[in-house]
Amino acid sequence: MQFDILIKNASLIDGSGAPARRQDLAVAGDSIAAIGDLAACEAAEVVDASGLCLCPGFIDIHAHSEFNVLIDAGRSKLMQGITTEVCGNCGLSAAPLLGMAREQRRSALAALGLDPDWITMAEYFERLDCTGLRTNIALLAGHGNLRGSVIGYGPQQATAEQLGKMCALLEEAMDCGCWGLSSGLIYPPGAFADVDELVHLAGVLKKYGGFYATHMRSESDHLSEAVAEALEVGRRAGVPVQISHLKTMDQRNWHKLPEVLELIEQARGEGLDITSDRYPYCASSTGLDAHLPLWACEGGNAAELERLRDPAQRARILAELFERTPAEEVGATTMLARLASEKNAHLQGRMLAEAASLRGQSVGEALCDLLIEEQLDIDAIFFCMSEDNLRTVLRQSWVMLGSDAAVRDTDGVLSRDMPHPRAFGAFARLLEMVRDEKLMPLEQAVSKMTSMPAKRMGLKDRGLLAQGYRADFVLFDPCAVRDRATYASPHQYPEGVRAVMVNGVWALRDGACTDNLAGRLLRKG
Repeated sequence: MQFDILIKNASLIDGSGAPARRQDLAVAGDSIAAIGDLAACEAAEVVDASGLCLCPGFIDIHAHSEFNVLIDAGRSKLMQGITTEVCGNCGLSAAPLLGMAREQRRSALAALGLDPDWITMAEYFERLDCTGLRTNIALLAGHGNLRGSVIGYGPQQATAEQLGKMCALLEEAMDCGCWGLSSGLIYPPGAFADVDELVHLAGVLKKYGGFYATHMRSESDHLSEAVAEALEVGRRAGVPVQISHLKTMDQRNWHKLPEVLELIEQARGEGLDITSDRYPYCASSTGLDAHLPLWACEGGNAAELERLRDPAQRARILAELFERTPAEEVGATTMLARLASEKNAHLQGRMLAEAASLRGQSVGEALCDLLIEEQLDIDAIFFCMSEDNLRTVLRQSWVMLGSDAAVRDTDGVLSRDMPHPRAFGAFARLLEMVRDEKLMPLEQAVSKMTSMPAKRMGLKDRGLLAQGYRADFVLFDPCAVRDRATYASPHQYPEGVRAVMVNGVWALRDGACTDNLAGRLLRKG
């Protein structure tokens, strides 16, 4: 039998968790045509993969590339072996963009050179269909977009009419092919929703077979209560729940992990479909204004800036912030990762305490003034988690890997600022930890990056090496693979990923990206 491509002599890890085995794999068109002893078969191209592991392409269950892929076909995900990204997480998706949701995103998108010419999810999908993609893209609908489009950024409870409008927007997104609903309950406007609103919206997912992914209401002082709320949404709505980037923030909360794991295990034992994801680092990353109390962000960016400028409200903001976390700790654990203006560019990569000293200010005054000067458009990296807890979370049988990052690059527009290193190295880092620390069997780690996220999505033809599945796979050297990205120098691709195929086309060969843009928009149907 003649195939297009024949991979021979690799250690095949099929993604199911089964032991690695020596088998050949053949590709015809965009699919896996055969697996087994194919010595008697012929192919237009034969690849000797001696010394390499062959496994399904990695699926990044928690990604944020929905805007970056419109700017440039960045390479940072593909270079890790990622062939599919699930975007629109943390309540922030590409659409719908109506009303205040549109106004809030306009300035941030303008900084990326984007003027969104879409409003609905259907229109965004049309735009994405015309975009060259290195990886496959799947989309979630963001609760923040729904609430911002219908209610705005105020703290009021949704009326029945407003709930109806949000449900209609969610149904439209699901009809287009979205895979579920995401929430970001520390960010406005999602943070203003009560549990009944979340249950009502999540209930829409049931007829579509979608799932609810949540950046919970707290990952620190009220972590246990936030987990209980996520479980309540799943229980009452009758839908699967994905707890995003499970972690215990701030040292005073590290001891809570056993209690949280027990809550989740108990719910799973009761039959709830609850899973989670985590990136393999102990620092988080989001906007610098995540430090502010929620009330300071009511009403959108303009209102938030007005409060920061007002001396009395600024004093109240800082008093509440430093009551929770001392100023010294805030300054020593917060790194400025992205500042848009030339004036403050020299502070990029510096800890907030150092930046404040250079400006001749206190930590609190520097925090507020920088937010004003940058019009809130500052990202930061927060060093606040436990290495032991990280490893405990990653070992859980129901935890998969997610980068929590947008695609980046080492040159061009996607190489600016200082992203979290997870954008370049998350998946390689887990493989490195498996090899060097014996964190878990390699086959288990691969399943956390392939079949587990595919199962969570309900993706029927990816995530395993099996006949008839799409030909998304990665060849890596288990002895050489490692994450090279650091917090100080994040724009570094990993080592050891030799080749990646996306939909039957080589997207990476000999450790370098090809010119092929074979990624597709994956619609749930």
